[in-house]
Amino acid sequence: MSSVWLIIMFSIILIWLIGITLYTLVKKSVATVAVSSSPHSGLSKWSLVKFNPFSDTGGSHSFVICLLDNGKNGIILTSLHSRGLTRFYAKNVEGGKADQDLSGEEKQALNNALK
Repeated sequence: MSSVWLIIMFSIILIWLIGITLYTLVKKSVATVAVSSSPHSGLSKWSLVKFNPFSDTGGSHSFVICLLDNGKNGIILTSLHSRGLTRFYAKNVEGGKADQDLSGEEKQALNNALK
């Protein structure tokens, strides 16, 4: 099997594992919000933005997920997908503000989650 196919298979498996993990965290966090008495616990705001950052790939396979609690604290997870490589980036959010500079898509995801 060529190295390109191995990279593609690894990327698919990695994306699947991240998806299952995020799904589990979201389901668990939503259940926590339902039973918790604290106004700042659990996932309460989220947003997903899909986009195509590279002209050599078809479709919007890259994405940004913003996950926040009631205190506007959380994470922005960005996946950039190109032909032979997928990269993931995480940025911290505290009080509705990111700890690093944000791309246009990351800003859009954060603003959508804060609405």
